[in-house]
Amino acid sequence: MFSRSLTPDERQLLNKLESFVKEKHARLEEHDYSHVLQVTEFAIEIASNIKEEVDPIVVICGALLHDIGRTVSDDMHGLIGGSMAEELLRSLPLGREEIDRITKVIVRHTAASHVAPESVEEKIVYDADGLDRLGAMGLLRGFIGKKEESMVEILGRYMSKRAKDYDMLFFPVSRKIGKKLDAEMRELISLFTKRLNERKQTVEELQLP
Repeated sequence: MFSRSLTPDERQLLNKLESFVKEKHARLEEHDYSHVLQVTEFAIEIASNIKEEVDPIVVICGALLHDIGRTVSDDMHGLIGGSMAEELLRSLPLGREEIDRITKVIVRHTAASHVAPESVEEKIVYDADGLDRLGAMGLLRGFIGKKEESMVEILGRYMSKRAKDYDMLFFPVSRKIGKKLDAEMRELISLFTKRLNERKQTVEELQLP
């Protein structure tokens, strides 16, 4: 549960942050601004339904900024994003402790940083990001922007990764939120796998005249 309500000043801060993030993510495909908003919505829903106390400004700022590193590079984007966010957050009316906590949320939201989430806010944003990889939209989002690979390569590699996401969620409420999305995604994976297996791989497999 949220430990308190946002103050008017914090709401104004989030509006400024939203404008910054929206502009930065405008040119991204897979991780566009709609992804950021969906992750933030999931984060708020998780935080509202767990017994642990959650600082609203830490979890919401962390969710809004979680993929800011992808505006520069997909490689180690959590670590890059943490550095970028720290510079930005220093210009906002936030305390040193809040900035540190938000930065850790950004760094630890992805396994690619090789630093596991520890605080409740870190685990919430980790789960929220994982939830947006589930379901039909999550599966589709992963296919966008990967034009350098063949369809078979994209589907095969991406589907094997997505099949593990649900089991990696931290909170029971996250698994409750994601249960239908996971079932939907697995049904699609099963269909796509079947269709991939039916596709011919060589000329010899064709019924030539």
